[in-house]
Amino acid sequence: MSFIRKRLTGAVEGVLTCFSVFILTQSARAADSIVPSEWNVAPMTNGAYREAFNTALPTWAGRVGFNRVTNQFPSMASSLLPVRSNMWFASQDKVLQLDTDGSVVTNTLAYDAAGGDGAVTFASAPVYVDMRIRFETMSDPPNVTMLSNSKLAIFVEPGGKLVAFHSGGTTTNNATFDTNKWHQVTVKLLNGKGDVLVNDALVFSNLTVNASGTANTLSAVNFYGTGLVDDLYVSHGNPAYAIAGPTGEIPDLPDAGSNPPSDESQTLINAWLGAHPKVTPATTLTTLTQDQLSMAYLLNALSTNASGQAEAVASYTFGIANIDVVSPTTLVVTLDLQTNGSDKSGTINGKVQLFGKTTIGGGWTLLPGAITPKYLDFTDGQATYTFTIPSGGYRFFKPQIVP
Repeated sequence: MSFIRKRLTGAVEGVLTCFSVFILTQSARAADSIVPSEWNVAPMTNGAYREAFNTALPTWAGRVGFNRVTNQFPSMASSLLPVRSNMWFASQDKVLQLDTDGSVVTNTLAYDAAGGDGAVTFASAPVYVDMRIRFETMSDPPNVTMLSNSKLAIFVEPGGKLVAFHSGGTTTNNATFDTNKWHQVTVKLLNGKGDVLVNDALVFSNLTVNASGTANTLSAVNFYGTGLVDDLYVSHGNPAYAIAGPTGEIPDLPDAGSNPPSDESQTLINAWLGAHPKVTPATTLTTLTQDQLSMAYLLNALSTNASGQAEAVASYTFGIANIDVVSPTTLVVTLDLQTNGSDKSGTINGKVQLFGKTTIGGGWTLLPGAITPKYLDFTDGQATYTFTIPSGGYRFFKPQIVP
C-alpha cells in the first residue's frame, strides 16, 4: 500500500496513494506485521493488525527515507476526520508523515500461524486493508513499471479524479475527489478481485487484481513518496463493523433461508444478537427464518414473546417524507420509517443508499457515493440526512436500507 507525493526538481508535487503489493525480496526478511489468520463467525474474535502511529515510528517505516510520527497537523482534529462508529482505534492525535526519499517503504505481512511465516491469502475469505489518508493530486502519472508489481493501486490524477490500477490498466472515477479532506479508504480483496471504498461508500467494484506474485496472496503493504497516513488496519474482518464482537452467548440461529447472509453479514448479526438486551441463551431464534432475522437486524427491531421466542417484524414502510435539493449534487432528505405500524425510534443497523432517475418513466440507477456514512437514529419515525449525489440531472429518488 503506498502513499506517494512525487518529488520533481526538489519540489513536492502531489500525493500518489497506491494500495500495492510489491513482490521483491520479502521472503528474505521476517514479517514486519502479523495479521490474524481467522475472523471467526461464531464466536468472533477481535482479530486485526492495527497500527495507530501514535507512539514511536514502526521499524518497517524507518528503513528508508525521512518518515516520522508527528502531531504537527491541526487538520487531524476529530471534527475533520471521517466518521467511523467502531472501536478499532482509540482517540489520538499523531499521524505518520511520509517522506520515502525515492524509495519504497515495505510493510511485509504474514499470518500469526506457523511462526509468522504463513501467507495472508484472500482466495476464499476477504482481506481488508484500511486507513485514513490525505490525498493530493499527481502532476505526473505513476511509474507503470513500479505498479506492474502491485496487486492493486490507487492515486489521484491531475484533474482531481481517483484512479485505480489493476490487471486491465486503470479505471477513473467520474466524481472529483476532495483533496482538502482526510478520507477513510478501504480495499477489499477476494478471490482475484478488488473493491475500493472511500468513507465506506463503494467507488470501484469487482476490479481484477494484477497478476503479480502468488495469486490471491497479500504479502506486503507499501508506501512511496510523501504524504500523511493514519490508523492502518489489515484483517479478514470488515473494519466498518460497529463493534469488535458479541458480548453474550448467541442462541441457535435459523436455518439458511432464500437469502442467506454472507459470513460478513452474519458476523454483524451475531454481534447485534450478542449485545441485545432481549436475547439470552434461552431465547428461541429458530422460530424465525434467516430472512426475517436479517430484516430484524437491519431495522434493529427484535422482540420476544412470553415464552422467549423471537418474533418477526410483520411489516414496515420506508420512504422519503421530504426532500430539499440544495444543489444539483446535494440533497437534504428526511426519511420516514415505520415498523409494525408504529413510528421507528432509535438507531437502525442498516445504512441508507439512494437510487435516482432523471425522468419519471426512466429506470432507477444506484447512485455511487449517495450512502449514509453512519447508522441513522430515527425520532418519531423520521431521520434527516444530507446526501452527496453525482451530477447528471437526477430528479427522482428512492432510498433503500442496506447492510
